Amino acid sequence: MDLIATHLNADFDGLASMVAARKLYPGAVLVLPGGAQEAVRSFMAMHDLGIARLKEIDLAQVTRLILVDTQDPDRIGPLKDLCGKPNVSVHVYDHHPDTHHLADTVPFQAGLRVVEPVGATTTVMIERLEEQRLPLTPFEATVLALGLYEETGSLAYASTTPRDLDAAAAVLRAGADLNVVSDTLRHHLDPDQIALLNDLLRSSETYYLDGRKVLLSTSPYDRYRGDLAEVVHKLAELEGYDAVVVAVAMEDKIEIIGRSRRPEIDVGRLLQEFGGGGHAVAAAASVKGQTLIEVKERLVQLLTGRYRPTLLARDVMTKPVIVIGEDATVADAEGRMTKYGINVLPVLDSKGRYWGLITREIVQKALFHGFAATAVQNFVQTDQYTATPETPFLEIEGRMIELNQRFVPILVDARVIGVITRTDLLRTLHDDVLLAARARVKGQEEAALSHPADRRNIRGMMKERLPGPVFSVLEQAGELADEVGVSAYVVGGFVRDLLLGRENLDLDLVIEGDGIAFARTLGRRKGARVKVHERFGTALVVLPDGFKLDVATARTEYYEYPTALPTVERSSIKKDLYRRDFTINTLAVRLNTRQFGELLDFYGGRRDLKEKTIRVLHSLSFVEDPTRVFRAIRFERRFGFRLGRETLALIKGAAKMDLFHRLSGHRLLEELMLLFSEEEPRKAVARLGELDLLRFIHPTLKWSPRLEALLKAVEGALDWYRLLYLDRKMDPWVLYFMALMEVLPGKAVGETLKRLTVPERYATKIRIGHVSSNGILRRLMKRPPPCPAETYRVLSGLSDETLLFLMAKTKSDSVKRQISAFLTTYQHVKPMLTGSDLKALGLKPGPLYKTILGRLLDARLNGVVKTESDERKLVKELTSA
Repeated sequence: MDLIATHLNADFDGLASMVAARKLYPGAVLVLPGGAQEAVRSFMAMHDLGIARLKEIDLAQVTRLILVDTQDPDRIGPLKDLCGKPNVSVHVYDHHPDTHHLADTVPFQAGLRVVEPVGATTTVMIERLEEQRLPLTPFEATVLALGLYEETGSLAYASTTPRDLDAAAAVLRAGADLNVVSDTLRHHLDPDQIALLNDLLRSSETYYLDGRKVLLSTSPYDRYRGDLAEVVHKLAELEGYDAVVVAVAMEDKIEIIGRSRRPEIDVGRLLQEFGGGGHAVAAAASVKGQTLIEVKERLVQLLTGRYRPTLLARDVMTKPVIVIGEDATVADAEGRMTKYGINVLPVLDSKGRYWGLITREIVQKALFHGFAATAVQNFVQTDQYTATPETPFLEIEGRMIELNQRFVPILVDARVIGVITRTDLLRTLHDDVLLAARARVKGQEEAALSHPADRRNIRGMMKERLPGPVFSVLEQAGELADEVGVSAYVVGGFVRDLLLGRENLDLDLVIEGDGIAFARTLGRRKGARVKVHERFGTALVVLPDGFKLDVATARTEYYEYPTALPTVERSSIKKDLYRRDFTINTLAVRLNTRQFGELLDFYGGRRDLKEKTIRVLHSLSFVEDPTRVFRAIRFERRFGFRLGRETLALIKGAAKMDLFHRLSGHRLLEELMLLFSEEEPRKAVARLGELDLLRFIHPTLKWSPRLEALLKAVEGALDWYRLLYLDRKMDPWVLYFMALMEVLPGKAVGETLKRLTVPERYATKIRIGHVSSNGILRRLMKRPPPCPAETYRVLSGLSDETLLFLMAKTKSDSVKRQISAFLTTYQHVKPMLTGSDLKALGLKPGPLYKTILGRLLDARLNGVVKTESDERKLVKELTSA
């Protein structure tokens, strides 16, 4: 006889896996070895699943035992004896790690053991059913959905894998009823559960374990007889901890349940110490013969000792490190500290080995005493504590506090590979404190979205929103990064727009390492062309299908003087993101395989996306690069965001300092071209006027109702033009620039074109629009209106930008109709007869041809001739006159 069973106190994952196993083992008997959770019992009371009672089974007749959702003989009650019988073959299906090796106690020579790293055993079973093409009834599919959704938290737990989502899709295709699933798994706490939850909250203690926040709670609430899992789940939701461990006294035993949001806090391993089971993010155990106090003390000991998540220096340190040589002067050290905004420098000897540290305090005192030209080796501190990448963070924390040392170099063979600062220490220890503070102010969900402690993984979002080939390229980049030993990230606008749900396939990859070498290797593997810019440490990779991605070495930058182009040097991802313009552009996604999809947010970018705010990273941002002001306004209008209060004040301050006059005309023109390429440039120009920034284009340029009306008319003309779908290039920014220049006198227009170094091919169009537009419009507005041929003569040779500007500038419907007719019809009209036809008619080539063809065109435009015969007749009239 085949017997199918699951663990004691069965949950829906165990029950669903049993139902699925019966499809794989037709005729097998289902049995529960020892009770079920309350929700499972309620469901079984309403639905007959054909489960036999254990006392009705003759265990001597069992020849094959199929265990699902467990591989631990100690968790199957009286069925444990079957595992040791030589005539009983044991088949195991599970998703929990093999912490108890059944192979030590069960002969598997004729058996089967399937343990997969997925979120639910139900997933393992669904995959087997799919492989064997065994159909499910809608009810069976619903039962399997219950197991899958309960075990994965409706596919939201950290343990959920892509395979679980595929399994969910399979049962939905088979007809699973999600209304039944939702109603069954949605539980409102009863009075006893509320009382227990209240007791757990009052008796809870928080442990900070290397930057992770763990809640340990116990309760002697002996009146509770229900299912603890629901209460623990609610407790975890309420408190938002990285892990929750609960121990409750129940009659003659202590029930322990653990839930974790961080796989490194492995509650499965923790509860193995109590004879329990589960996996890294969910586990349970029952303890007899110990008091609640004893269990609690043991839990504290294990959590703070053996099972404490081990955080090492390499997990926390900042790299690469700004250093200085021993022969550099004190003045050099002061300059380097100011350039990079740091207060401590590791000092290296002539062979590049670590010697000691020099601090800003020492440098300032040395300068005060006149030692600016003295080598730093005379002032270096050589007795400072150092660590290695494998040094436990806990040890470094203790030494930094004990020695009052704010900067710890991390060394490998006397080489500085990283540092841990007080900022690193505080961030690691107290991310949760900042998160809690924000939660009190803005609400739990919003705070969680805005802080890097959340470490949100957006792999699923990337897979859903990106084209398959693009997602594949990012995965391959991550795999290559692992191979060559670097960290790879996709950064900037791509990540910002991904979170906003906007399409943006401009991929910018940043490599902590040699970005150019990485790009070349990627290019070889993909058969791509690679264009390298050595000076900036960047490369452009062009794939065979034309798709492009930019690759850069993680770098920092500084400005030699305000408005200068930046000087860049290799750095870390954190410093690379710090050099960017606004917080919303500082987001990055890790691509390395193990952490693929992990979102990095050092500077509150997600918070500002949620709050729809444009915010700079530091107060000198606009001083160093005033063009950021124009970008701020572009983003404000494009996304419907607002400028942060401090950012707005900094823009006004930059305007008062007149830094824009020191910008090169070329850079200012580039920003204006981008601004005029946005969807509604009029609003951006209005914002420039509001902030008194138009004067930096020309001192006399101001926002006015006339300029607003003209820009609005330009928008209308462009909208009309786009509907024509004309297959030729037109530059909308030129049209907006024409409108901007229209309100200036001629001399100012010339000065502006020269100041901004507008390329001549564009400047010519702008001058024509400014100088000739009024005369052209007067000719078109005469009464009666000109005939089509005359309209053609007036407008022929003008650029599309000029024609649209005329359409925007005029208020006459008649003129607009004429320009429209020219763009859509007149300019495409040609005589049917050609010079060859005139020659065949016996006419001698010469200036006469031009006159005749011109008269033919006029006649065709005016409708005088319609056929080739009409044209031949007209030619005869013209030549006989």
